[in-house]
Amino acid sequence: MHLSTSLLLTTFLARHWTSYGLGKFSYKNNDSKGPNKWDKVNAKDNEWREWKSLKSDKNECGKEKNRQSPVDLVKNEDCRADHEMLFSDGTCTFDDIIFEVTPYSLKGTFPIDKCQPPGLDLSDSFNERYVNTFEMKLPGEHTIDGKAYDGEIQFSHVVNVVDEWKWWENRDHQVAMSARHISGTKKKDDKYIERFLKKWEEAADKHAEKCQASGKGTISLASIQRRQLRKQETQKERKPHKSLWTLTKKKRKKNPHDVLRQPFKNQYYYGYKGSLTVPPCSDFVLWYIVDNPMNISPSQLRRLRDLIKDYINDDCEKGTYADENGNVNRPLQKKHKHKIFHCDESDYSN
Repeated sequence: MHLSTSLLLTTFLARHWTSYGLGKFSYKNNDSKGPNKWDKVNAKDNEWREWKSLKSDKNECGKEKNRQSPVDLVKNEDCRADHEMLFSDGTCTFDDIIFEVTPYSLKGTFPIDKCQPPGLDLSDSFNERYVNTFEMKLPGEHTIDGKAYDGEIQFSHVVNVVDEWKWWENRDHQVAMSARHISGTKKKDDKYIERFLKKWEEAADKHAEKCQASGKGTISLASIQRRQLRKQETQKERKPHKSLWTLTKKKRKKNPHDVLRQPFKNQYYYGYKGSLTVPPCSDFVLWYIVDNPMNISPSQLRRLRDLIKDYINDDCEKGTYADENGNVNRPLQKKHKHKIFHCDESDYSN
Protein backbone atom coordinates (compact mmCIF):
# COMPACT_ATOMS: atom_id res chain seq x y z
CA MET A 1 0.00 0.00 0.00
CA HIS A 2 1.53 3.33 -1.03
CA LEU A 3 1.30 6.69 0.75
CA SER A 4 -1.78 8.61 -0.26
CA THR A 5 -1.94 12.37 -0.66
CA SER A 6 -5.23 12.49 1.24
CA LEU A 7 -3.63 10.86 4.31
CA LEU A 8 -0.71 13.27 4.09
CA LEU A 9 -2.93 16.34 3.95
CA THR A 10 -4.90 15.12 6.97
CA THR A 11 -1.64 14.61 8.85
CA PHE A 12 -0.34 18.11 8.19
CA LEU A 13 -3.67 19.79 8.87
CA ALA A 14 -3.80 18.07 12.26
CA ARG A 15 -0.30 19.13 13.36
CA HIS A 16 0.49 22.47 11.75
CA TRP A 17 1.54 24.45 14.77
CA THR A 18 2.81 21.88 17.26
CA SER A 19 5.57 19.31 17.35
CA TYR A 20 5.02 15.85 18.75
CA GLY A 21 6.35 15.54 22.30
CA LEU A 22 7.64 12.01 21.66
CA GLY A 23 7.21 11.25 25.34
CA LYS A 24 9.69 13.16 27.51
CA PHE A 25 13.32 12.13 27.10
CA SER A 26 16.60 13.80 27.98
CA TYR A 27 20.13 14.34 26.70
CA LYS A 28 21.55 14.41 30.25
CA ASN A 29 23.58 11.26 30.89
CA ASN A 30 22.66 11.18 34.59
CA ASP A 31 18.93 11.59 33.91
CA SER A 32 16.52 8.67 34.36
CA LYS A 33 15.50 9.26 30.74
CA GLY A 34 18.96 10.02 29.38
CA PRO A 35 20.39 8.59 26.12
CA ASN A 36 21.47 5.31 27.72
CA LYS A 37 17.91 4.73 28.92
CA TRP A 38 15.94 5.82 25.85
CA ASP A 39 14.78 2.23 25.41
CA LYS A 40 12.51 2.81 28.45
CA VAL A 41 10.92 5.98 27.02
CA ASN A 42 7.32 5.98 25.82
CA ALA A 43 7.81 6.90 22.17
CA LYS A 44 4.46 5.89 20.69
CA ASP A 45 3.43 9.53 20.16
CA ASN A 46 5.76 10.32 17.26
CA GLU A 47 5.22 12.08 13.94
CA TRP A 48 6.21 9.01 11.91
CA ARG A 49 3.30 6.88 13.15
CA GLU A 50 1.01 8.66 10.68
CA TRP A 51 2.64 6.59 7.93
CA LYS A 52 1.63 3.01 8.73
CA SER A 53 4.19 1.49 6.37
CA LEU A 54 7.02 2.88 8.54
CA LYS A 55 5.97 0.80 11.58
CA SER A 56 7.30 3.27 14.13
CA ASP A 57 5.06 2.17 17.01
CA LYS A 58 7.81 0.25 18.84
CA ASN A 59 10.79 1.71 20.70
CA GLU A 60 14.00 0.41 19.07
CA CYS A 61 16.52 2.57 20.92
CA GLY A 62 18.04 -0.34 22.85
CA LYS A 63 18.33 -2.79 19.98
CA GLU A 64 22.03 -2.92 19.12
CA LYS A 65 21.37 -5.48 16.40
CA ASN A 66 19.65 -2.72 14.44
CA ARG A 67 21.68 -0.16 12.52
CA GLN A 68 21.41 2.78 14.88
CA SER A 69 22.37 6.41 14.19
CA PRO A 70 24.40 8.56 14.39
CA VAL A 71 27.77 6.99 13.56
CA ASP A 72 31.24 8.06 12.55
CA LEU A 73 31.28 8.23 8.75
CA VAL A 74 34.14 6.26 7.25
CA LYS A 75 33.71 4.81 3.77
CA ASN A 76 33.64 1.01 3.58
CA GLU A 77 31.63 0.56 0.37
CA ASP A 78 31.57 1.98 -3.17
CA CYS A 79 29.16 4.75 -4.19
CA ARG A 80 25.69 3.54 -5.17
CA ALA A 81 24.48 6.62 -7.02
CA ASP A 82 24.26 6.94 -10.81
CA HIS A 83 23.38 10.64 -11.01
CA GLU A 84 23.97 13.82 -9.04
CA MET A 85 21.47 15.41 -6.66
CA LEU A 86 18.45 16.65 -8.60
CA PHE A 87 16.25 19.43 -7.23
CA SER A 88 12.80 20.83 -7.81
CA ASP A 89 11.95 24.25 -6.40
CA GLY A 90 8.29 23.71 -5.52
CA THR A 91 5.87 26.59 -4.96
CA CYS A 92 6.28 27.20 -1.21
CA THR A 93 7.75 30.54 -0.20
CA PHE A 94 9.94 31.05 2.83
CA ASP A 95 7.05 32.64 4.71
CA ASP A 96 4.95 29.50 4.19
CA ILE A 97 7.30 27.44 6.38
CA ILE A 98 6.12 26.86 9.95
CA PHE A 99 9.01 27.52 12.35
CA GLU A 100 9.07 26.27 15.93
CA VAL A 101 11.45 25.70 18.80
CA THR A 102 11.04 22.19 20.23
CA PRO A 103 12.56 20.73 23.43
CA TYR A 104 15.20 18.93 21.36
CA SER A 105 15.69 20.94 18.13
CA LEU A 106 14.92 23.97 16.00
CA LYS A 107 12.36 22.85 13.45
CA GLY A 108 10.63 23.91 10.23
CA THR A 109 7.64 22.23 8.56
CA PHE A 110 6.37 22.66 5.02
CA PRO A 111 2.54 22.96 4.89
CA ILE A 112 1.98 20.64 1.94
CA ASP A 113 -1.77 21.30 1.98
CA LYS A 114 -1.06 24.94 1.06
CA CYS A 115 1.88 24.72 -1.33
CA GLN A 116 4.30 22.33 -3.02
CA PRO A 117 7.54 21.89 -1.02
CA PRO A 118 10.92 21.64 -2.75
CA GLY A 119 11.94 18.12 -3.79
CA LEU A 120 15.12 16.08 -3.93
CA ASP A 121 16.04 13.03 -6.01
CA LEU A 122 19.00 10.85 -5.00
CA SER A 123 19.23 7.83 -7.25
CA ASP A 124 20.25 5.30 -4.62
CA SER A 125 17.53 6.28 -2.22
CA PHE A 126 14.27 7.00 -3.94
CA ASN A 127 12.48 8.67 -6.78
CA GLU A 128 11.85 12.34 -6.07
CA ARG A 129 10.34 13.18 -2.69
CA TYR A 130 9.22 16.42 -1.08
CA VAL A 131 10.90 17.89 1.98
CA ASN A 132 8.67 17.16 4.96
CA THR A 133 10.53 18.90 7.79
CA PHE A 134 14.00 20.14 8.68
CA GLU A 135 15.66 20.29 12.10
CA MET A 136 18.80 21.89 13.51
CA LYS A 137 20.68 19.81 16.08
CA LEU A 138 23.54 21.19 18.21
CA PRO A 139 26.24 19.98 18.12
CA GLY A 140 26.33 17.81 15.01
CA GLU A 141 25.27 14.19 15.50
CA HIS A 142 27.36 12.42 12.86
CA THR A 143 31.13 12.73 12.74
CA ILE A 144 33.31 12.33 9.63
CA ASP A 145 36.43 10.21 10.12
CA GLY A 146 36.45 11.21 13.78
CA LYS A 147 35.87 14.94 13.22
CA ALA A 148 32.94 16.52 15.08
CA TYR A 149 31.03 19.66 14.05
CA ASP A 150 29.15 22.45 15.82
CA GLY A 151 25.76 21.61 14.35
CA GLU A 152 23.82 19.56 11.82
CA ILE A 153 20.74 20.54 9.83
CA GLN A 154 18.67 17.50 8.83
CA PHE A 155 15.95 17.40 6.14
CA SER A 156 13.39 14.59 6.16
CA HIS A 157 11.90 13.28 2.90
CA VAL A 158 8.81 11.11 3.29
CA VAL A 159 6.24 11.96 0.64
CA ASN A 160 6.47 10.94 -3.01
CA VAL A 161 6.20 13.70 -5.58
CA VAL A 162 4.34 11.20 -7.78
CA ASP A 163 1.66 9.57 -5.63
CA GLU A 164 1.18 6.66 -8.02
CA TRP A 165 4.52 5.06 -7.18
CA LYS A 166 3.99 1.79 -5.37
CA TRP A 167 5.72 1.24 -2.05
CA TRP A 168 8.23 -1.28 -3.37
CA GLU A 169 9.20 1.11 -6.19
CA ASN A 170 10.03 4.01 -3.89
CA ARG A 171 10.81 2.44 -0.50
CA ASP A 172 7.79 3.84 1.31
CA HIS A 173 8.73 1.74 4.34
CA GLN A 174 11.78 4.00 4.76
CA VAL A 175 12.50 7.68 5.42
CA ALA A 176 15.29 9.56 3.65
CA MET A 177 17.30 12.13 5.59
CA SER A 178 19.66 14.55 3.88
CA ALA A 179 21.95 16.52 6.18
CA ARG A 180 24.78 19.00 6.30
CA HIS A 181 27.08 19.91 9.16
CA ILE A 182 27.44 23.44 10.57
CA SER A 183 30.72 25.03 11.63
CA GLY A 184 30.77 28.28 13.62
CA THR A 185 34.00 29.65 12.14
CA LYS A 186 32.83 32.28 9.65
CA LYS A 187 33.83 35.90 10.33
CA LYS A 188 30.55 37.32 9.06
CA ASP A 189 26.97 36.11 9.53
CA ASP A 190 25.83 33.56 6.97
CA LYS A 191 22.86 34.96 5.03
CA TYR A 192 21.22 31.60 4.49
CA ILE A 193 21.18 30.61 8.18
CA GLU A 194 20.27 34.15 9.26
CA ARG A 195 16.87 33.81 7.60
CA PHE A 196 16.18 30.66 9.61
CA LEU A 197 17.50 32.18 12.82
CA LYS A 198 15.21 35.19 12.65
CA LYS A 199 12.16 33.00 12.12
CA TRP A 200 13.06 30.76 15.07
CA GLU A 201 13.73 33.80 17.24
CA GLU A 202 10.38 35.31 16.24
CA ALA A 203 8.60 32.08 17.19
CA ALA A 204 10.39 31.90 20.56
CA ASP A 205 9.80 35.59 21.34
CA LYS A 206 6.12 35.38 20.46
CA HIS A 207 5.59 32.46 22.83
CA ALA A 208 7.62 34.08 25.63
CA GLU A 209 5.70 37.35 25.34
CA LYS A 210 2.42 35.44 25.46
CA CYS A 211 3.57 33.73 28.67
CA GLN A 212 4.63 37.03 30.22
CA ALA A 213 1.31 38.62 29.39
CA SER A 214 -0.62 35.70 30.92
CA GLY A 215 1.44 35.66 34.10
CA LYS A 216 1.93 31.91 33.76
CA GLY A 217 5.15 30.13 34.61
CA THR A 218 8.54 31.70 35.16
CA ILE A 219 10.84 33.16 32.52
CA SER A 220 14.45 33.83 33.45
CA LEU A 221 15.84 37.36 33.41
CA ALA A 222 18.66 36.16 31.15
CA SER A 223 16.10 34.96 28.62
CA ILE A 224 14.30 38.31 28.67
CA GLN A 225 17.59 40.21 28.28
CA ARG A 226 18.65 38.04 25.33
CA ARG A 227 15.31 38.70 23.66
CA GLN A 228 15.71 42.46 24.14
CA LEU A 229 19.23 42.35 22.71
CA ARG A 230 17.96 40.47 19.67
CA LYS A 231 15.42 43.19 19.00
CA GLN A 232 18.07 45.92 19.31
CA GLU A 233 20.40 44.10 16.92
CA THR A 234 17.57 43.65 14.42
CA GLN A 235 16.67 47.35 14.55
CA LYS A 236 20.19 48.83 14.51
CA GLU A 237 22.68 46.43 12.96
CA ARG A 238 21.16 43.55 11.05
CA LYS A 239 20.04 44.41 7.57
CA PRO A 240 17.17 42.36 6.13
CA HIS A 241 18.45 39.60 3.85
CA LYS A 242 16.85 38.91 0.52
CA SER A 243 14.57 35.93 0.07
CA LEU A 244 16.17 32.55 -0.47
CA TRP A 245 14.26 32.54 -3.73
CA THR A 246 15.94 35.74 -4.92
CA LEU A 247 18.13 35.16 -7.97
CA THR A 248 21.84 35.14 -7.23
CA LYS A 249 23.20 34.76 -10.75
CA LYS A 250 21.85 36.12 -14.01
CA LYS A 251 22.39 32.80 -15.77
CA ARG A 252 20.08 31.14 -13.25
CA LYS A 253 17.01 33.26 -13.95
CA LYS A 254 14.87 30.18 -14.39
CA ASN A 255 16.24 28.43 -11.29
CA PRO A 256 15.94 30.58 -8.15
CA HIS A 257 17.57 29.47 -4.90
CA ASP A 258 15.40 27.45 -2.57
CA VAL A 259 15.69 26.12 0.94
CA LEU A 260 17.09 22.80 -0.28
CA ARG A 261 19.40 23.79 -3.13
CA GLN A 262 21.73 25.96 -1.03
CA PRO A 263 22.93 23.41 1.57
CA PHE A 264 23.16 20.58 -0.96
CA LYS A 265 24.78 22.31 -3.91
CA ASN A 266 27.93 20.32 -3.04
CA GLN A 267 27.63 16.98 -4.85
CA TYR A 268 29.90 15.03 -2.47
CA TYR A 269 28.21 13.07 0.32
CA TYR A 270 28.22 9.97 2.52
CA GLY A 271 25.29 7.57 2.63
CA TYR A 272 24.18 4.62 4.74
CA LYS A 273 21.11 2.92 6.21
CA GLY A 274 20.53 3.83 9.86
CA SER A 275 17.89 5.08 12.26
CA LEU A 276 16.10 8.08 13.71
CA THR A 277 18.30 9.87 16.25
CA VAL A 278 15.45 10.46 18.72
CA PRO A 279 13.04 7.93 20.23
CA PRO A 280 11.70 5.58 18.88
CA CYS A 281 15.09 5.25 17.08
CA SER A 282 13.44 3.23 14.27
CA ASP A 283 16.01 1.83 11.82
CA PHE A 284 14.20 2.82 8.62
CA VAL A 285 16.28 5.88 7.67
CA LEU A 286 18.43 6.29 4.56
CA TRP A 287 21.00 8.93 5.53
CA TYR A 288 22.80 11.25 3.06
CA ILE A 289 25.30 13.65 4.66
CA VAL A 290 27.28 16.25 2.69
CA ASP A 291 30.99 15.79 3.37
CA ASN A 292 31.92 19.41 4.13
CA PRO A 293 30.29 21.86 6.58
CA MET A 294 28.33 25.05 6.03
CA ASN A 295 30.09 27.91 7.83
CA ILE A 296 28.23 30.35 10.08
CA SER A 297 29.48 32.98 12.51
CA PRO A 298 30.21 32.30 16.21
CA SER A 299 27.47 34.81 17.04
CA GLN A 300 24.92 32.87 15.00
CA LEU A 301 25.98 29.62 16.67
CA ARG A 302 25.49 31.23 20.09
CA ARG A 303 22.00 32.43 19.12
CA LEU A 304 21.05 28.93 17.95
CA ARG A 305 22.23 27.49 21.25
CA ASP A 306 20.35 30.13 23.27
CA LEU A 307 17.10 29.24 21.52
CA ILE A 308 17.40 25.58 22.54
CA LYS A 309 18.58 26.31 26.10
CA ASP A 310 15.76 28.85 26.64
CA TYR A 311 12.95 26.62 25.32
CA ILE A 312 9.67 27.33 27.13
CA ASN A 313 6.94 24.68 27.11
CA ASP A 314 3.17 25.13 26.91
CA ASP A 315 3.01 25.61 30.69
CA CYS A 316 5.38 28.55 30.30
CA GLU A 317 8.15 26.73 32.17
CA LYS A 318 11.67 26.05 30.95
CA GLY A 319 11.42 22.62 29.35
CA THR A 320 14.48 21.93 27.22
CA TYR A 321 15.69 18.32 26.90
CA ALA A 322 19.27 19.58 26.42
CA ASP A 323 22.11 18.50 28.68
CA GLU A 324 24.00 20.82 31.03
CA ASN A 325 25.94 22.29 28.08
CA GLY A 326 22.87 22.88 25.93
CA ASN A 327 23.60 19.88 23.69
CA VAL A 328 20.81 18.02 21.89
CA ASN A 329 22.79 15.41 19.97
CA ARG A 330 22.48 11.66 20.42
CA PRO A 331 25.86 10.05 21.24
CA LEU A 332 27.60 8.05 18.52
CA GLN A 333 26.28 4.51 18.24
CA LYS A 334 28.13 1.23 17.78
CA LYS A 335 28.33 0.17 14.16
CA HIS A 336 26.46 -3.01 13.29
CA LYS A 337 26.77 -3.97 9.63
CA HIS A 338 26.63 -0.30 8.64
CA LYS A 339 27.56 -0.11 4.96
CA ILE A 340 28.82 3.44 4.41
CA PHE A 341 29.50 4.76 0.92
CA HIS A 342 30.84 8.06 -0.37
CA CYS A 343 29.94 9.70 -3.68
CA ASP A 344 31.49 12.50 -5.71
CA GLU A 345 30.97 13.65 -9.29
CA SER A 346 33.35 11.00 -10.64
CA ASP A 347 30.84 8.34 -9.58
CA TYR A 348 27.91 9.63 -11.66
CA SER A 349 27.35 7.88 -14.97
CA ASN A 350 24.88 10.46 -16.35
